[in-house]
Amino acid sequence: MTINFNIHQAVSLTTTNQPKAPIAPQQQVIDAKKEVEAEPEAIAAFTGEAQKSSPYSALLNPEGFDFSNMSINEFKGIVDAVRKLESDTQRASGNTESLRGTFWDDVMGVKGPLDNIDFAEKTFSADDKININAYFESRVDEAQQMRKEHPRSFSKVVGYAQSALSTVEKLTSESFIKEYQAKAVEFLKSQDTPLIKTQA
Repeated sequence: MTINFNIHQAVSLTTTNQPKAPIAPQQQVIDAKKEVEAEPEAIAAFTGEAQKSSPYSALLNPEGFDFSNMSINEFKGIVDAVRKLESDTQRASGNTESLRGTFWDDVMGVKGPLDNIDFAEKTFSADDKININAYFESRVDEAQQMRKEHPRSFSKVVGYAQSALSTVEKLTSESFIKEYQAKAVEFLKSQDTPLIKTQA
């Protein structure tokens, strides 16, 4: 189930020791834009080589991943690659049952909110660099505020937002990316997809 809601709470994605000026109520909207860092902290750079046409190519990025400075479109590519890999490996193993209740279902809980962002109401576009984790944290904060104001209508919203954040925190960890890079390589090899070399 996909729950859509607009984010109105101010979120700071950078740290500073200088005092901040008060924010007027009408200005209290999330600005997930983040300035491009001079030296991005990329993690899990893929050191192997695979076909560029691989459906998991978003995971096999030789430049690594900086989730504190990434666009929604880039992150969606990673989410879709993980979702596809989960589905493909399950089907290849002979599982023809529903994937609900599996990690694939958790990933779909992230894909839904990403697909339904209304950028007309945001201060950033799908290609602007933002802090991915901070964006999903702000969704939890907004959901909690909505529950306070409308407890009946939004009693389950916080749970959905927290579940999505938990999955995002997993997806953006270095250990997870490396694990799924190896999983993608092994699956491609098992499907007789040519690989020049595997991950070191």
